[in-house]
Amino acid sequence: MHQVEFAALKYYNNLVSEECLYIGMLFHNLNTGKCDFKYISNFKRFQLFDDEADVDFVKAYLLGIKQQIESYNNIGNAEFTLSSYIKIYVNEFKFTKITTIDVEEDENYVDNLTKVYLKFDFTMNKRLTQSDEKRYIRKILSSSKATFSKPKISGLYDENVSFDYIIGDVAIKLFSFKGKDATKLVPAAKQWAFSAEELKNRYKIYFLYDEDYDLQQVKVVMKILEKHAKVYRIQDGLNYVLKDIS
Repeated sequence: MHQVEFAALKYYNNLVSEECLYIGMLFHNLNTGKCDFKYISNFKRFQLFDDEADVDFVKAYLLGIKQQIESYNNIGNAEFTLSSYIKIYVNEFKFTKITTIDVEEDENYVDNLTKVYLKFDFTMNKRLTQSDEKRYIRKILSSSKATFSKPKISGLYDENVSFDYIIGDVAIKLFSFKGKDATKLVPAAKQWAFSAEELKNRYKIYFLYDEDYDLQQVKVVMKILEKHAKVYRIQDGLNYVLKDIS
């Protein structure tokens, strides 16, 4: 078993805005010392996020991070720490807080975690399966050492309410909008909003959703959910949940 630290790199198109795009993943294996940096290849999507950005500069900037990180593997990185490295990123490019997880020695954690945080940089056939994605989300949440409960609970009328994860008094449901007709999700959103309202005195409820979606298409769904629970993109929501359960 190896212990790995990682942080995600976010790009903000405005220094005063909270709107951001996840564009990179930085890893440090504490057992082997190996460092890795993966970043996006779909710069058309990046350009849609910020049509005023200098894409060539961003490509060079990310390549520079990758080359610097890989140089630590070549020269030896006994004194390298992820916390010290990410401190210098404070403006448009910022790293998330560090998460530490346990992985198997032969586990492809770099590719798999990158596919969780940079999901829509990959074509459909190269993404994680839904079950693998849920497994890695559980692994991330497990970094808090909190205890998981069975995700199926009884509602106010003894009906079954099935969340994806329950950790202590935190209940999490994942939503995916990609490739779906949002109008058909409205009934499901109302059902979950109703359940969230009923259970609000027993659980802190989080609805986590796919990052890549058309706001105009799903804004009704989002409004329904936001009125009754905490709603975040999966990547951001994991950070908030970790704070809640740690």
